[in-house]
Amino acid sequence: MEKPLKETIAADLKAALKQKDTRKVSVLRMINAEIKNLEIEMRKDAVDADVLKVLNSSAKKHQDSITQFQSGGRLDLVEQEQAELKIIQEYLPEQLGDAELDALIEGAIKETGASSAADFGKAMKTLMPKIQGRANGQIVSQKLKEKLG
Repeated sequence: MEKPLKETIAADLKAALKQKDTRKVSVLRMINAEIKNLEIEMRKDAVDADVLKVLNSSAKKHQDSITQFQSGGRLDLVEQEQAELKIIQEYLPEQLGDAELDALIEGAIKETGASSAADFGKAMKTLMPKIQGRANGQIVSQKLKEKLG
C-alpha cells in the first residue's frame, strides 16, 4: 500500500534537511504548517484528500504570486515562486489533459442528463469528485458552461 501523502511530505522534509536544500525545507515546512492548522481546525488527522486541498491551495497562491510579480516586473521573485511551485507540484497528481477533461465533462453531462445552464450545479457536483486536484476548477467550470450553453 502506498504511504499517505502526509508521511511522504514528512519523510521528504527530513531528507531535504539532511541535504541542506533550504528552499525545499522552507516549502515543505510551510505545507506541514498548513496541514497542522487544518488538522486543528477539523479536530482530526488529515487524510490524503485534505492534504491535496492544502497543496492545491498553496499551488494556486504561488501561481497568483507569479502573475503579480510578472506584472510588477520582479523577475527575481518570479523565479523563486516558480521553483517553490515546482516543489509543491511534485506532490500533486498529474493534471488532466484537455481531451481527458472534455471526456469527463461529457460523461458528467450524460450521467446527470444536464441540458441547459440551469443544470450546471448538478453536472459540477458529479464532476468535481472525479477531477479533484487534477484540474483547475475555474477551467472546468468555464468548459462546462460552454458545453451547456
